[in-house]
Amino acid sequence: MPINDRLALAAGIGLVLPNRLLLQCGLRRRLDGWRVATGMVLRGEAATFVLSAFSIDIWSDAQPPPTLPDPQQARAHIAERLATFLSGEKEAHVHVRREPRSDRAQRCDGPAYTVRFERWLDGAARFVRPDCWTGDDCTRTCKDNAADVLLNIVCRVRPDGVTADLWLRANHIGIDGVPLQDIITRLQAAWGVVAAVTYPTPEEFAPHASPRACAGRPELAEIQAFIDFSPLLAWRQRENARLPEAMPIAAAILWRLARHPTFAPLRIGTTVEMPAMADLGRGVGVVVVQPAKYADRRDGLAHFVRDYNDQAKLTKRRRSGGCQTLDAAARLPARCEIALLRHALRGDAAFGSLGFTMIRDGKIFGAPLGDVGHPHGFIAIGSVALPTPDGRRVGCVTVKGPPQRIAGYPDALRQMISAC
Repeated sequence: MPINDRLALAAGIGLVLPNRLLLQCGLRRRLDGWRVATGMVLRGEAATFVLSAFSIDIWSDAQPPPTLPDPQQARAHIAERLATFLSGEKEAHVHVRREPRSDRAQRCDGPAYTVRFERWLDGAARFVRPDCWTGDDCTRTCKDNAADVLLNIVCRVRPDGVTADLWLRANHIGIDGVPLQDIITRLQAAWGVVAAVTYPTPEEFAPHASPRACAGRPELAEIQAFIDFSPLLAWRQRENARLPEAMPIAAAILWRLARHPTFAPLRIGTTVEMPAMADLGRGVGVVVVQPAKYADRRDGLAHFVRDYNDQAKLTKRRRSGGCQTLDAAARLPARCEIALLRHALRGDAAFGSLGFTMIRDGKIFGAPLGDVGHPHGFIAIGSVALPTPDGRRVGCVTVKGPPQRIAGYPDALRQMISAC
């Protein structure tokens, strides 16, 4: 590490504790530590995340053309509806201002987004996220040459011109996964869904589950796979019937992961949604766990669930040690905070060496991965109850990370679930 970076790190470490004390005493105004940190370590394209919506009704707000609409009509109508809908979504009225040391989310007068149209895909390929996100800039206000849009939207319109699948890629600096999923849920409710969607079985999707290039990080890979979570859901239901307190689905997955030798040694950083508080907006906290350490304890699962839930509750209230440290670090000079964050991310105590995140209402949820850290990759899972044509319930698992490390993750997860 260059001498200047070492000095910045030492200064950052030395100033965090006094800042925490000043914040606790009310002598300093609290800044949003999570949002400031994202602008310093989630700047790259790999740190964006993806969410999706399927079989959206294009013409639910108007009488469709008497004949099948041509693709151009459908595309124009989608673009117009998106502009109208997003104009009412205040959390999308953000752009990301690029600055030399860090980026920052900046409020603007309307949505900042691009739209791209792609050809329709049939079969399992329909559920593979897009490769190209470059589209027409539909930002109608807050034009700023130094700013990037918040959302890249890709629309795949069915040949009949009546329905479309929407894919949204978000800049994590400006919005987090749960708020964006809330926007998508409202869009689905407002526009409607033409028909029930069935998702591919793990076997049907297998040809598309090979590692592919990770945008922005050519040394890394991304894997997308569908997994049958039914055995895990049944196991969780049985365990919850006898546990002192309920085990969240995320905790259940982490416990099963830790039964596999690939994951047992790892400290896993799992995300927790933090609600808005006082003058701070919604955010994300991180709970770091190593479930395997509980495996040999009497009533180990009960102790793990209790500790996981306790940490999650503290994090939601922004009272965990990690949240307080991030808020204190937000008061540091940028160079010191960047050095501190990068140092923490290279270890495994503050954020884990493997990242894990879930959005329970999501469909296809593409994992983010920061500019540094999480050397064992990042796992993202949406809903684990997506219906398949053969009556099963599956979930889409997306992993980003070093290809040689993550190649076996889906199979390892399948093995641990099937052993439930």
